[in-house]
Amino acid sequence: MALLRASGLGAAPPLLCHVVLFLAWIAMADSVLEVPFNEPFQVVRPTANHTSMLPVPEGLARLSRHQGSISIVSVVGPYHSGKSFLLNALLGNTQVFSIGRRTSPETMGIWLCRTNLQASDGSEVWLMDSEGFFGPGVAESYDAKIFTIASLLGGHLVYNTVKIIDQQAVNLLEMLARRAQLFRTRSSTEPTRVDTPEFLSVRSFPPLTWVVEDFVQELPEEHAKDEDPATSWLKSYLSQGNGTSGAGGEEVHILSRLYSDVKVHTLFLPATSKPELQDLSRLEWDGLTPEFKQEITELKSHILNNLQARMFEGEPMTGRTLDRSLRFIVQGLQRGMFHELPSLWSTWTNQVAEMSLQDSDTWFASLLSHVDSGEDPVPVAELNVEAEEAREKSVQFYLELLRDFEVRPDIAALQKRMAVQFQHKVLLYHERVQRWIGDLIAREKDVMAKFLAQTELPVDPEVFRKKSDNRTREVVTAFSLRLQAFSSRGPTPKHGRAAQMPVFSQDPVNQLSTDLHAMMGAKELENEREIAQYFKSAVAAADEAVDRELKLSGNRLVGRARLKELQNLVQSRCWQAFDERLTKHKWMLQLTHHKTHKAVVQTETYESRMVRFVAANEQRLSTHFRTALDRCVSSYKTRKNNLAMPVSETDIASEHRNLATSIREMLDEQGRDLSDTDSYRGALRSLDSVLEEGYAHAKQKNVELWKVHSDEATRCALRENRAALKKCGLLCLFNKVPMVHKSNSRQHLFSCFARSGAGSRMSPNMQMQVFEDWYDKDLAHDAATVWSNFYMFIGTPIIGLLVMMLFAGCGRSRPQRPQYNFNQPRTYVDGSPWR
Repeated sequence: MALLRASGLGAAPPLLCHVVLFLAWIAMADSVLEVPFNEPFQVVRPTANHTSMLPVPEGLARLSRHQGSISIVSVVGPYHSGKSFLLNALLGNTQVFSIGRRTSPETMGIWLCRTNLQASDGSEVWLMDSEGFFGPGVAESYDAKIFTIASLLGGHLVYNTVKIIDQQAVNLLEMLARRAQLFRTRSSTEPTRVDTPEFLSVRSFPPLTWVVEDFVQELPEEHAKDEDPATSWLKSYLSQGNGTSGAGGEEVHILSRLYSDVKVHTLFLPATSKPELQDLSRLEWDGLTPEFKQEITELKSHILNNLQARMFEGEPMTGRTLDRSLRFIVQGLQRGMFHELPSLWSTWTNQVAEMSLQDSDTWFASLLSHVDSGEDPVPVAELNVEAEEAREKSVQFYLELLRDFEVRPDIAALQKRMAVQFQHKVLLYHERVQRWIGDLIAREKDVMAKFLAQTELPVDPEVFRKKSDNRTREVVTAFSLRLQAFSSRGPTPKHGRAAQMPVFSQDPVNQLSTDLHAMMGAKELENEREIAQYFKSAVAAADEAVDRELKLSGNRLVGRARLKELQNLVQSRCWQAFDERLTKHKWMLQLTHHKTHKAVVQTETYESRMVRFVAANEQRLSTHFRTALDRCVSSYKTRKNNLAMPVSETDIASEHRNLATSIREMLDEQGRDLSDTDSYRGALRSLDSVLEEGYAHAKQKNVELWKVHSDEATRCALRENRAALKKCGLLCLFNKVPMVHKSNSRQHLFSCFARSGAGSRMSPNMQMQVFEDWYDKDLAHDAATVWSNFYMFIGTPIIGLLVMMLFAGCGRSRPQRPQYNFNQPRTYVDGSPWR
């Protein structure tokens, strides 16, 4: 919590504090689980009898936790040759790996140590210390297994010896390297494994550096002038051993072939006094000899500059993949995949018999070389007959060789040898037969190609198919009969097995049939494309004809009758142009293409273009009549405003009727020959609506003007209403009943009309219309007041009646007060006693 307060989170909510503490705990746990530097740990240990080895679970578990890439420097060599001290010297710390002064080995199995060194590819450098060779009671095969693990997993292999390099040491290293190579080869080709590491299939082992410790001698004079005298010294021994020819014909030793780079590095004595040399664990780095430290620095630079991580599953090796690799190799050693070296010597038991077998086998090979030597392979039966004759001659020759010797002929052995020769001959024969049959198929295909090339396209598909099927059937039948005759085995041989036809991935007859049908299908497809081009041309012609006829109509407005005539004409021109392009090949009219493309023309050419034309025509008609309607409406509104008012109803109706007739005639002029279209009818309906609305407006305006002229009468009627309102008492209905109020107001206005001059010029109907307008507008407030009084007059008795009924009902339903018995024990609702 103090840390949280110091970091500014002391005032944070408790939940946030717990989260921060939990994350810190995880970080501390990860740091604890991380593999520490310069602390060796064992990953492989020997078995009880010291013949094989077992993985160490604790060490491998620690190894698998490391996620970064790893480069391994493996150090091997005889026991007590200074391997552990060499590793300490590379680290600059003599106390990392355990060093003892006893004569028995100190290091058992294989140990790993993480360092802070870095390889040339940026990966971490880990050191591998191994159990020394030639330990007491340890089998030679166990040393070879240790060497194998170091060679396969190491990115750089250091072979450590003492004092000198001689031929015996070279031979020992060669033996170890050969056995490691055998294990790698067998492991990488094992079919049952699916997790084989990639480095098992690499052609060469990692770089090899042979370190010779305690070296105080002078190198031979013949190598003193070389750039690397120590390595030249080693190569002088390598040139005396077994080798193979390189690219330039020179001898290449097995070590130079197996390892990507072979170098020798010598080290001077780390100390000069006997007590220090007896127990090197007491030495500090500063106490080592200057020569030793300088040579160690050079060795360290050489190793790190040539060091890279081994690859595993396409990625540099990590702790997890190194764990898997160690388990794989150790399991392979336990399952017996480590070869025991076979004997290099063989004995001769019967030299005469063996030489006779060899001579007879050679004679059979010579005779067999003259069989099937022509340009084309011989039939199978002929091959079997000639091969059997060669066998018979070889057997007779073998018997002649053994006639004067007391050796029992081994005909079965000769037959086995001849079977090997014959099998090789059959393999070559099969290759020739396969090429020959391939050439036959190619020739037949060329003939078919010429036949198809002579066919002029387009052609009736049904006729072409029948003709091609007949030709293909004839070719395939002749080819099948030829193969049947060729593949006949002939008589059964006596001294061996008969040859037979090779196994084809696809039966040659079926292959030829398939290829010919494929060629025929390609030609049919080409024919279909040609036919499609004709129909495409016909469709284009129909489209052009439709387009031409529609363009002749231009942007003219077309009515329904004219549109019907145009549709019939366009359809006739369309099918005429379509069929004219196909008249050259009458059979095209019977194809399904004809119906298909005709349907396409009907839908996409004729109907689609006509729909667009009709839509465009409708749009033009709509625009035309919309403009005409606007002009007519504008003219109508202008002329309507010039009507003389106020006039009588008859006069206003007559004048508006004449105006409407002239406006409709104006619209008819704009829609000449187009009166059968929906646009015209729509414009006419809209115009009628405008005329009806205008007539209603004119009539209303006429009434309004009459009301204006009747101002004297309306003021008179208003005075009469006010006088009647003043006389109205409590029982008066004028200000309480709307119908009475409206009826009296009408009587007042009509009586005033009779006394005014404007009323004499108005008809009774017009007077009634003026009254309605005057009552709805000028007396709207008085009428609303009357309606309010009416509601109050009607509602007051009803409310009183409802109140009386409510009180009467409450009196009848009053409940009686319950009588309580205080002596009776009281309880709750659920029956429990009350406390």
